[in-house]
Amino acid sequence: MPTSLVHHASWLVLGILVVSLPACHSQNERIVRRLTLPYARSSYLCDISCSATAEGLTEGNYYRTLTLIDGRLFVGGKAQLFSFDTTNLNTIESVPVEGSCVDCEDNYIRVIQELPNGNLLECGTNNANPYCQQRSTQNLSSIGPMTSIDRAASIVPFIWNQNSTGWLLTDDLKILVGAELQLIAAAPGRPAISKSVLRLDSSQNLMSISVALSTKDELTVLYANGPPNQQFVGDPISYNGRIYFFFREVAAEFVVDRAIYSRVAVICEDDSGGKEFNERYSNKDLVTFVKARLECSTGTSFPFHYNEIQDIYYSNDSKVVFAVFATQPPEVASSAVCAYRLDEIEALFLSTSKFRAQFSDGELWREVDTDPVTSRPAQCPDTTSYTDAQYSDILGKMQLMFDTAANKLHYESLGGARSNPLLMIDGERFTQIVVDENVTHNTDVMFIGTEKGTVLKAYLKDDRSEAKVVEEIILKPHRLTPVLTMLKSFAEQSVFVGTDEGVYKVPFQHCRDYASLQSCVDAQDPYCSWENGTCLYSRFPDICPPTPCNESRIIIHNCPSSQVSYIRHLHFSNHPLHLYVTAEAARKDNLSIVDNEITCHPCASLPYTESRSVSTCREFLALHINGSSTERENCSCSLVLEIECGATKTINFNITVDDSDPVLDTECLEDVADFDCEISRYKFQFDKWICNQAKSCGLEELHSCKKCP
Repeated sequence: MPTSLVHHASWLVLGILVVSLPACHSQNERIVRRLTLPYARSSYLCDISCSATAEGLTEGNYYRTLTLIDGRLFVGGKAQLFSFDTTNLNTIESVPVEGSCVDCEDNYIRVIQELPNGNLLECGTNNANPYCQQRSTQNLSSIGPMTSIDRAASIVPFIWNQNSTGWLLTDDLKILVGAELQLIAAAPGRPAISKSVLRLDSSQNLMSISVALSTKDELTVLYANGPPNQQFVGDPISYNGRIYFFFREVAAEFVVDRAIYSRVAVICEDDSGGKEFNERYSNKDLVTFVKARLECSTGTSFPFHYNEIQDIYYSNDSKVVFAVFATQPPEVASSAVCAYRLDEIEALFLSTSKFRAQFSDGELWREVDTDPVTSRPAQCPDTTSYTDAQYSDILGKMQLMFDTAANKLHYESLGGARSNPLLMIDGERFTQIVVDENVTHNTDVMFIGTEKGTVLKAYLKDDRSEAKVVEEIILKPHRLTPVLTMLKSFAEQSVFVGTDEGVYKVPFQHCRDYASLQSCVDAQDPYCSWENGTCLYSRFPDICPPTPCNESRIIIHNCPSSQVSYIRHLHFSNHPLHLYVTAEAARKDNLSIVDNEITCHPCASLPYTESRSVSTCREFLALHINGSSTERENCSCSLVLEIECGATKTINFNITVDDSDPVLDTECLEDVADFDCEISRYKFQFDKWICNQAKSCGLEELHSCKKCP
């Protein structure tokens, strides 16, 4: 066959294959759509209204620990602790935290926790010798005694990049935390999840922190595919007397190769440990620990699994967990957001679903036909009643669920069908997530941190099947610094973001930056709507119902008085006449000026500028009236304000012309002459003093005298 025919035939076959691709899906199967870069709208943080960047921070200091206490933002980094004003991120206090070791700068603040006495607890890595100490929130230099933390306790990370959850501090001063498992000599089963006791003295000051209980993996789990290498994310979640943890780890059940799975684990809050049986088992072991695989995958015939969870956000109102997942190098960058109902996760652990276990070394993991113990661990039984054999069975056969926690549409009823992730993006790696809930009409807006140092704003479309990214916010131009942490502040209507280089304030919205109707509409921002010629923040549209006409009124806060005659000076150009009006009405009453005119009889209408502002359900109108002109007649002026219901307010004032010749005012001229004389005398004396001082120094200029002995 000639070369040209081969070439055309090849393209024909390729074309047939491409056209036929959709046939690979079933008729009712939704083809997965992924967002491709670049985004429709990108903004630099420095160009966004109400944004802020913390000043005075240096690069490479790992600003990962952010906490809000009493309206202040506390930030921990490398050998430094800060408190910032949440409005503008101005520094309130900054103190060095160098650790207790000599010539040691490797102390990274990894825990900032508010204590019952109103102080904060600061914990740092301290060059692999973790510690905690108490500080005053009002004076960071006021510190209490340092408490050392055992490395094997896993309460505080002991290296700068060690992953851990935040602390869950209960009312009875129990600390629940998950930290990366680190195998060290003589302690191969070091705990990944621990329950500790925080002890305070009678003055509520820190005395000690000690581990009461911790999880224990079977040795077969530890060594089958190497260490599990748990990487915890987010904060522990308390729900119905149980504590939930989210992490990723090496999957022991995947014996063919080494694979990473995401997990959700549960322990009972009142777990009191078991009995001390022998050297393998201890009364310090958490008995109710159970885990399940957490899936985030496409809902297609051949699903793609996002296996590595990076962060979670828990909605306490809707009881939904939002999670971000990302592939890791050398895989092609790809990320997803999935959501999980916490009641469905709870039902999984309480259901009759089988457990999965490995009955002997080298075997495949399989279902456990019959529960070795009647009461399942997640049902929170009395753990001290188990026998040695039962406890051994719990550790070996009842720690991993056979069924998985699958991603579904979280707003549907319990037990809904598996679905696609809420958002999938190729070419991007997500690192963090926070969610602003119920913005408008139950719309949840997601703020997603990325490996490239950007924050994506996304929300679910009307059909709620997938999310739409409406904006990419670039924290620092030309710098690709991963987002390490994100903290939502409803009071500030903002997200605080920490990176290795700085701390940033990202506002939920910047509607005021859209000056025209077209730009406001094109933004597709769920926070913004165009009203009365302005792009407004529309988060709470329903809390401002229309005011009944019989209750509508206009309130005047400031205006020219009809009892005063305002002077227009014709021959004094430096004496302009400016008048001001400030008025208020209900936000939806459409406060305005009748005919857009300020009349002055027999003079011409006065020019003015107006500005408007909105606060909750009230609208404010400010007028700046320019009363200066060259007209030589006295004027009677009037302006009328009105609202939609017909109510009006009339403001009357008078302007009187002063056309006297200032040159004929002899008394004023004499005063000016006397003043000029005094100024000349002062200047002469001042110049004389300068010369005398210069001569005494032997210098030509006075400013050099400071060099004289």
